[in-house]
Amino acid sequence: MIVWSGRGFLSVLVLAVVLVALTSVLPKEQNNLSYAISLFVASIFSWIMGKKWNESNQKSLVDKETGEEIILKPNHSLFWIKMQYWGVIFGILGIVMLVKSFLT
Repeated sequence: MIVWSGRGFLSVLVLAVVLVALTSVLPKEQNNLSYAISLFVASIFSWIMGKKWNESNQKSLVDKETGEEIILKPNHSLFWIKMQYWGVIFGILGIVMLVKSFLT
């Protein structure tokens, strides 16, 4: 079961679309390279869009009864991890896959 909030599912969707596209274009001997490239593309997308979507559109409301200020922040996450941090995770996994493809 995939748990997401807001647009967090797009991180995995971009990863899957790029992976399918690359595995259909590149030869089978280059599968590790296609995994690494897919992870890097998803990493860049998740980092840039996660920062943009999670840090913009903050709204400040004032409770009329208590006078307390309430800040509403958007939440775009996947498995309770914010989207921009998935960019870091995908980047690390991409480096691991790239090193693995050169060592084998």
